[in-house]
Amino acid sequence: MQMAVKAPSAEVAQARRTLERLRRRASTVQVAADTGIHQSQVSRLLRGHFRRISANVRALLVYAAKPRMRKAQPPADAAKAAVIKAALRTWDATPEGAQALVRLLRSVQEIRRGVRSR
Repeated sequence: MQMAVKAPSAEVAQARRTLERLRRRASTVQVAADTGIHQSQVSRLLRGHFRRISANVRALLVYAAKPRMRKAQPPADAAKAAVIKAALRTWDATPEGAQALVRLLRSVQEIRRGVRSR
């Protein structure tokens, strides 16, 4: 027996169209960095994979409504901005916390160097 698929509400359909336009003009990395929503979630939502208007969908709709102030950053710049934003969110604003975060990042760098040299 075949199940009937319920059509999305007018509000969801409009949100999907708006987010599709946003997907064409901005990278998911940049949107994630600007909104604080995880990049994989941004990607899913911008492709229209949602059934209801959640808090993240609302945040993306607000972001999409903002006028474009500047030219979109190249993907590498957007990725760099996302890393900086994540590091600043992680940092507890103390000198000790900064030193610990720098040590952690340097450890990751050393691990990556070790993997590449093998």
